[in-house]
Amino acid sequence: MLKSALIGATVALWAAVASTGVAAQTLSISPTKLEVPAPSLQTAMVVKASGKETSVIQLRVMAWKEGTPPDRLKATRDVVISPPTTKLRPGEEVTLRVVRVKKRAVRGRECYRVLIDRLPGVPKADEAVRLQVRHSVPLCFAG
Repeated sequence: MLKSALIGATVALWAAVASTGVAAQTLSISPTKLEVPAPSLQTAMVVKASGKETSVIQLRVMAWKEGTPPDRLKATRDVVISPPTTKLRPGEEVTLRVVRVKKRAVRGRECYRVLIDRLPGVPKADEAVRLQVRHSVPLCFAG
């Protein structure tokens, strides 16, 4: 009896989810790790949107010490990314340019994290939750 009630509740839950028109909005990032060999001070990466809606993307570069947790970040102006924000239609992709602008030469290995945030859009009437999705891509320059 309990088993059939559980199965019925599970089926009802899946039916409710399916009827709300859940559509995953995702981003594909390439490459997922950036290594910039000396003497180069720049690199590029590609972000592609999928799903059924336009995605608003915010991009930042943060200082990071390799070997520490990826959320231990510090604001920096040593590396810039262009464009810093963009809108991507479904299936559209953008090439991002990442440039180290710091004047002092790289000594050893200098690491950062590229943060790519897909910002939540305006919620629709049948949606209970809109999520912000963050990708954190390691970026290291060799001296």
